[in-house]
Amino acid sequence: MHIQTPTLRLLLFRSLAVLLALGLPAAALAQNSANQNAPSLSASSLWSRAGLQAATYVVLAPSLEGNPAALSADQQKSVLSAMQRDLQGAMLRRYPGAKFVTDAGGTGVISLRPVLVVPASLLPWNYFQARVELSHSMGQAVIRDNFGVLEVYGHQSDAANYLFDQLVKKLP
Repeated sequence: MHIQTPTLRLLLFRSLAVLLALGLPAAALAQNSANQNAPSLSASSLWSRAGLQAATYVVLAPSLEGNPAALSADQQKSVLSAMQRDLQGAMLRRYPGAKFVTDAGGTGVISLRPVLVVPASLLPWNYFQARVELSHSMGQAVIRDNFGVLEVYGHQSDAANYLFDQLVKKLP
């Protein structure tokens, strides 16, 4: 793809930088660019702060990966419920103009899938990995971070709020 104007080239470069920072694979970017005759700025505007502020989201069913057996059945149920509720809360604190729906089939909806990877054992030096998978027809992104077992337990009933607030800060 050959871009004639320096302004358009700069816009495309910044758009690619934002998408790469959000974790979008370079292969997906190249494929999207190859499939279009002219550069599209709609994908980059979606992943901008303004785009995420005005977006409509759906929180998909959360999941536990790794060793969920390290948690009791009651803890698993409580954690899964908190993940779904608290991810939505974290997004609304970061983007007050965001809208949430319950149907993932809507046009233009960004799907959010919260995932918590439970360590092999709940020893103080082990880590949970929390991630949010964002999916839209224009692309995908993943935000993730590791949190120490003691750090998570220190927040007790507010742990999911804490985890997702930290993750959502990584978005533009």
